Amino acid sequence: MKRERITIQDIADSLGLSRNTVSKALNGQYVPPRTREAVLNAAIDLGYKSYQTVASSDAENPHRRIVLITSKMLMTMTFFIHVVRGIESALSEQENVELLQFTATKTSFFDRLVDYLNENKVDGIICMELFQANYVPKLIELGYPTVFFDFPIYVSASGNYDIVLPESFASVKNLCLSLIGEQECKTFGFVGDYTHCTSFYERFLAMREAIFLSGLSYDPQYSVIEKDSFPYGTARELAKLFAKMPELPDCFVAANDTLAIAVIEALKLLHKRAPRDVLVVGFDNLAESKSYDPQITTFNVDKTGIGRKLLSVLLDRIEHPRQKTQTIYLQSKLILRHTT
Repeated sequence: MKRERITIQDIADSLGLSRNTVSKALNGQYVPPRTREAVLNAAIDLGYKSYQTVASSDAENPHRRIVLITSKMLMTMTFFIHVVRGIESALSEQENVELLQFTATKTSFFDRLVDYLNENKVDGIICMELFQANYVPKLIELGYPTVFFDFPIYVSASGNYDIVLPESFASVKNLCLSLIGEQECKTFGFVGDYTHCTSFYERFLAMREAIFLSGLSYDPQYSVIEKDSFPYGTARELAKLFAKMPELPDCFVAANDTLAIAVIEALKLLHKRAPRDVLVVGFDNLAESKSYDPQITTFNVDKTGIGRKLLSVLLDRIEHPRQKTQTIYLQSKLILRHTT
């Protein structure tokens, strides 16, 4: 039974927190997101008399500070330039939402990040190109509302986060099935580290699924699936591996367009051409995939749409931190060009 008059001290006692911390949480001052959530939930459960007033006050002052965390210099990468522009476009339609950026390095990354989040009183996090399996669970455990663009394949964690991805599995599977049925492709090779992220893994699985559904066998000797440390962007290194294959596959499925271009350059070094000798498929529909000769078959990803979705999903999670984690896919579209 609820007491007639619940005090801040009652809430503090129920959570094992100090009265000062609870007071800060109820009055809109900064406390860690997980602590704030626990305090507000306790206020509701215990029937704290002024909670509705506090909630109304928070709604009238919706200033948010979010941080974009990445492990790479995004503005040097064509794909992510468009994604960031999408975030900025969505930000222009919001009032009182401020965007910060934190670039992770390999040294002392996590400790510096925690200090940065605390010092800047961050309300939410957008993560891009952040796939370190040893850091992502620790980041989730901090309790900040977070949205990831793509996700490491070796992490399974519950928490206050969502994932946004371009759809890959059905798109790649259906194209491979079409190449098997209409162009009589029998052998396929994947190029890229499929453990790099969920999207790469799904593209790899999609190729194998199409092979399985067609009653064919997947032969790993046609794939180049070295770890990211391998210089995939160096055509000469790829050519060395291609030259060691007993024969080239009928089709190479590259993890993205950048790798597809490297594949074609490597084939040229071996005096092979796409699509005459090998079909080549990319992903992402970068501008280079259309300007390259030959133009590359790929899948268009709405890059600015992804940026806008990342922000909207994060703002929704900030408002509803207790909702279950979602994985949201944005549809990809096949762009048939000259390499298939």
